[in-house]
Amino acid sequence: MKLMIIGVFLVAIFFQNNPPKAYIFSSQIEENFSTDTTSFAYSKSAWEYASIGAYQKAIWSYDQAYRGYPTATDQQKQYFLSFKPTDGRRYILNRAKDEQIVMINEAHHQPLHRTFTTSLLEELYQQGYRFLGLEALAHVDTLLNERGYPVLASGYYTQEPQFGGMIREALQLGYTVFPYETQIRANGKEREIQQARNIEKVFRAHPEAKFLIHCGFDHINEMEAGNWEKAMAGRVKEYTGIDPFTINQEILTEHFDQAKENPYYQLVDTLKEVSVFQNEQGQVFRGGSGDKRFDVRLFHPRTTYIDGRPDWLRLDGKRKSYWLDPDDITIDYPILVKAYVPREGQDAIPVDVIEIKEYSDQKALILPEGTYDLILKNMVGDSVALMISR
Repeated sequence: MKLMIIGVFLVAIFFQNNPPKAYIFSSQIEENFSTDTTSFAYSKSAWEYASIGAYQKAIWSYDQAYRGYPTATDQQKQYFLSFKPTDGRRYILNRAKDEQIVMINEAHHQPLHRTFTTSLLEELYQQGYRFLGLEALAHVDTLLNERGYPVLASGYYTQEPQFGGMIREALQLGYTVFPYETQIRANGKEREIQQARNIEKVFRAHPEAKFLIHCGFDHINEMEAGNWEKAMAGRVKEYTGIDPFTINQEILTEHFDQAKENPYYQLVDTLKEVSVFQNEQGQVFRGGSGDKRFDVRLFHPRTTYIDGRPDWLRLDGKRKSYWLDPDDITIDYPILVKAYVPREGQDAIPVDVIEIKEYSDQKALILPEGTYDLILKNMVGDSVALMISR
């Protein structure tokens, strides 16, 4: 698992400064992978699949280089099963009322995690949260808050439509969105320090404000973190004096290869709702006994599919399916379909992207109510432009 995290760190820094072409066909992803000799080839292809809505391929690719988790002992299983599931979203929102800094993580190839954070934004705003810090946001996009929507230059991970949707929703609600990634060449320890210092700088300018921080993987670790000494969350606590509420949502999430899932996940994988686990004393499950890296571990149920797309894309009914009329597809397959908000233009992050490989491979776009410009394009550059309302 440590090798995977190192690979994530290297590719994150490299592509933040050298973003590749966004939204390429799955056959191109496969071709690029076949000649990629870097240690993060599987991770890179996973993120590329995620950006075109190929969720199953994304989690499959990531798992090819993922070692999985150690086996849980009977004692550890019994300890976990002494906690019972409760509504995870409601637990987080209730607890956030009394917090000032909330930190939630993601696996960078997992749009599910961004979609869940998006589901929290409106109620957190009602609770007084006004700042959203994003590890993936590029410092060069200084006009983001003024413009009101993310563009391709806003970052690398932010190009994935669900990440773009999270930023778009936050800006529409009134959040100030800010980057905090290090801008200097740094090793692991120095990176954690610089990230925390960048958050502290914004915090010091607004000491009464409430902050939501969305980051990757282990940056929310509040305990000792190996060569890092302290991860970003621990440094934020040190520098601001505020103990952040840390939510890990990547550990108890499905994998394509179920053998690589966390053993606690497999004990409850029939649950259908996003959950946290509490015991009779009201204590929440944080990990094994004595594990205090995160304040809570959030469980995401296995994905089910509606109209060929993950159910969680619908945000509890706020988004719905839109089917293309096959007669409107007048160019050769395969095609990429991108849905844009008309006022934003095609430099913006699309609201949704899907690849349709052939006539029988019909799948729905998942869109909020509104009017959209659709751009259909095939591998030789032929294109079709449509306007739709739903």
